[in-house]
Amino acid sequence: MPKVVNRERRRGDLARAAARVIARIGLEGVTVQTVAAEAECSAGSIAHYFRNKDELLLHALRAVTEPLLAALREPREPLSTVESLREVAHASLPLDPARERDWRVRLAFWTRASGPPEEVQLSRHQLGEWRSLWERTLRDLQASGAIRPDAEAGEAASALVALLIGTATQLLVRPRDGGARQAEAVESWFRVLALRC
Repeated sequence: MPKVVNRERRRGDLARAAARVIARIGLEGVTVQTVAAEAECSAGSIAHYFRNKDELLLHALRAVTEPLLAALREPREPLSTVESLREVAHASLPLDPARERDWRVRLAFWTRASGPPEEVQLSRHQLGEWRSLWERTLRDLQASGAIRPDAEAGEAASALVALLIGTATQLLVRPRDGGARQAEAVESWFRVLALRC
């Protein structure tokens, strides 16, 4: 009897294998063969799930970015306090090997000024959605009185996204500086947001 394979699960497994390769050697070094070796399968079997390498790479980007977006789109607990927002922001930073790998992949895509149009478009969409989700959450907290009413939510969201990306980059480039020290900038941002005017 032939083995039954869950197609979407297998695509996810291959996308995560591609993400591990990207995190280790960068986008330029990724081939279908390197992903196949990581996934312990043949390059030909990958062709059953993805039309080409570009489609595989797009799925890798989605696989590592979806948890970042889902933390705001579908939070486990209501985001009703500054502390709850701080926890989401802190959890997004590359403070363990898995999150470090995911950030290496995101930044490999997000910092490319050019590339296949689908990759550039997806990167822009993800960054825009992440910023919009933060803005929506900040507006909700303003409406409930949990954060400063005079803060412009759109500008605050843009600043927070830039701060998180910058902090993540520093943690990847200079890990010896320590996560606690680098994350202090994010903590300071939330302290200012919580101040009453």
